[in-house]
Formats: sequence, C-alpha cells, structure tokens
Amino acid sequence: MPSSELEQESRPAVPATRLRLRLTRGGPACALSHLGQIEALRAAVLASGLPYVPDGRRRRPRPRLSFGPAIAVGYESDAEYFDMETLADVEPREALTRLGAVLPEGFAVREVRRIPRYFPSLDASINVVRYEVRGPFPAEAGAALSALLARSEIVVLKPKEGGARVERVDARPLIRSMTLAAPDRLELLLRFGPKRTVKPEALLREWLGADVPLDRCRVARRELLSETAGGELIAP
Repeated sequence: MPSSELEQESRPAVPATRLRLRLTRGGPACALSHLGQIEALRAAVLASGLPYVPDGRRRRPRPRLSFGPAIAVGYESDAEYFDMETLADVEPREALTRLGAVLPEGFAVREVRRIPRYFPSLDASINVVRYEVRGPFPAEAGAALSALLARSEIVVLKPKEGGARVERVDARPLIRSMTLAAPDRLELLLRFGPKRTVKPEALLREWLGADVPLDRCRVARRELLSETAGGELIAP
C-alpha cells in the first residue's frame, strides 16, 4: 500500500459536527445501571446509521460519545445527556428522528442541538441536579424539614470498598434548596462534585428518620445544571 494511503488511514477522523442530546428515561429504562444505559445508547447510535466519529481506542466499531453524570438504578429522568461527534454534517432534526426510531423502550429524545467544539464536557460543567421525590410523607414532614435545614451540619455516612470503610460527608453545603412543594412532593436542588456527592435517599433518612419507607418513594432527575461562581444556574 502506498505510504500516502497508510498516512490517511492513521490520520485521526476530523469531526464535522458536535451534537448535544437530551433524553428522557422511564418505564423499563429505569432498571438500567449507568453503565447499562451507556451501552444501550451506544448501540442505538450504531443502529441509527448516523455518521459517528469512531472511538479510536477500540478495535470494534464504537461511537465516540461523552455522557453526563451517572444515574442510579430506579430513577426516572428528564435530563439524560450525551455529546457525539459526526464525520459529516448532520442536522439536529435528522439526528433526533433517526436516533428516536431505534432507542430502546423507555427512552425518548427530547432535544438535539449543535454545540461548539470548544464547549466544556458535560462532566466538567454540570455541578447541580434538580430532583423531584414523591412519596407518602408524614404529616409532620414540613416541621421536620425546617429543623433539618436549620442544622449547620448534616453528616451523611457513605460506606466505601464494600463496607470496609465509611466516608463522612457534610451534606449541608450541598443543599442549594429543599422544599416540600406539596404534601407528597419534595423539590431538591443538590450540588455535587468530586468527593462531595450525596444521594436523595440519604437526605430522606436524615429528614424523616431511619424508618422512612424508601421503597415507596419515587425519585426523578428533572434537570442537570451548571452553577456559576456568582450562583447563576445554566442549562448545559
């Protein structure tokens, strides 16, 4: 093979378009782990026929995608994001239609838009999540919430390494807002980052006590946001 062809084969693919996609997840999709969801969405991109940029670190064909923060098994979501690069120019509407036709049951494409290549990654920019928690909260839940938020420190214990050690996290500075919007609905804006993450269930325990029936509570991730140094919240 001529050297010019060898050089062309080894030359990395140049993306023509960078797309940011927002999806919803519900029904059977809620049973997926974060890794299971990633594999399901990669398979959908492959099946869509979109001209994806391949992941050069893999031998088998695989789209180069980047995903937002992990989601827990059982959570519904209106804010599952991933970025993809394409080898040819793709209109957002075309990507929405082609991907929407092959997504597994429980997923739906909510939005597709072009973004500049210099935009920071989803993981690098998102640091706030808005949750909605529905459950059979007791009559004294409002008073208990006021007492919780009046505390200067809310220590949550997080088992690590299969329970071999326990990490202590102060959840109080992570709570941007926590509001009982209805007798059965909690709105929670929660900051997160490296070594400073807390799940809603841990706060429910602190709020309502160890006997709260978490299996009767339903957690939905409604938004992912970026909090600026000035406190402004921006959608990714």
